[in-house]
Amino acid sequence: MAWFARREGDQLPPAAQFWSITIYDGITQVLVSNPIDRYLLNTPMEPNWIKNDDGGYTFYVQHASPGKDKEVNWLPAPEGPFYMIMRLYEPSLAAQKGEWQAPKPRLVE
Repeated sequence: MAWFARREGDQLPPAAQFWSITIYDGITQVLVSNPIDRYLLNTPMEPNWIKNDDGGYTFYVQHASPGKDKEVNWLPAPEGPFYMIMRLYEPSLAAQKGEWQAPKPRLVE
C-alpha cells in the first residue's frame, strides 16, 4: 500500500521563510527509521526534486522504495500507521486565514 501526494507547481506550501512535512510513526510517535535517513520533505530539498511534465511534483509516501529513479521524491513511511505534520514558517496570509489548503494525499493500492 502506498500514498502519493500530487502537487502542482504553485501548490507547494506558501511560506516566505521555510516549510516542512515530517513523518512520524503512528504508534511510537517518533521519527521513522528508514534506509535513506529521510524524515521530512522541506524547502531546501526542492531544487533536487523531479518535476512532472506540467511543472508539478509527485511525492511518494510509502514503506518500500518507489524505485531508484523516484527516491528523490520519496518520504519513507513505516509499515504500520503514521502521521505527517506540516510546518510553515512565515506563512502567507492565505494560509493564515485558512484560504490555502494543502492537497490531500491519495491512497494507491
